[in-house]
Amino acid sequence: MTLVSMPVPPDENRTFSDVLEALGHGDDPKLTLREMVEAFGERGFGAVILMLSLMALLPWPPGGKAVFSVPIILIAAELALQRDKVWLPRWLMKATIGRDTYKKLLSSHFAAPRWLRRWVLLTEVQLRFGRWSARYGFSDWVRQAVRKRPDSPTTLGLLRRAERLTRPRLPVMTGEAADVVIGVTCILLAMMMALPVPFGDALPGLTLVIFGLGIIQRDGVFILGGLVGTGVCGVYVALVWTTVVAIVHGVAHWFGALF
Repeated sequence: MTLVSMPVPPDENRTFSDVLEALGHGDDPKLTLREMVEAFGERGFGAVILMLSLMALLPWPPGGKAVFSVPIILIAAELALQRDKVWLPRWLMKATIGRDTYKKLLSSHFAAPRWLRRWVLLTEVQLRFGRWSARYGFSDWVRQAVRKRPDSPTTLGLLRRAERLTRPRLPVMTGEAADVVIGVTCILLAMMMALPVPFGDALPGLTLVIFGLGIIQRDGVFILGGLVGTGVCGVYVALVWTTVVAIVHGVAHWFGALF
């Protein structure tokens, strides 16, 4: 196990996106979690949560999300305990990702998930009130927004746009007491992200990204956005769980009726 000291490095005055881009260049083909933590200095808590959340949004085989959930839970717990240094087990600090894979993540063009693109582009919603009925198709600008195209912004470009929207504000949402609430909330989101719920990993992952930006920039508006996103994630997971329980009960009742 190791304790990572957080001195202010030369990168401390650089923007978050510039540090992210610099991490993609190095002699070692593997990028370690230790290198990420040390690169962000005092911004380590929010930066690591944001980095791991972005990587978790990539398509991974079953169980892959849990690999990112564990360190996020540890970092969030330290944030809730108001530690001033990032601590992670030594074995976890040695966790790596290919530097080429990392650079592809930053340079990949944004696109909505395939299931959402297909639903928006092909689906028409039918509204019916008594004798009146109408069909509604998504507008052209909505279809254009979700369509995958080569001129769509990259992940790094979207982060730079978000940076321009963030600034220190609403200090009551970024104080020591707020850190406790944020830390506990991020723990819950990381646990949701590891659950085998259809499309249930993307919502907590995006919410963790919002929290990460809010922590780094001390932006209370983004923290509020993260809290709203957490509520949406909770409602979604509750609906899925209710549906699964209803299906299990229905199957059990059907089997019981056979005997």
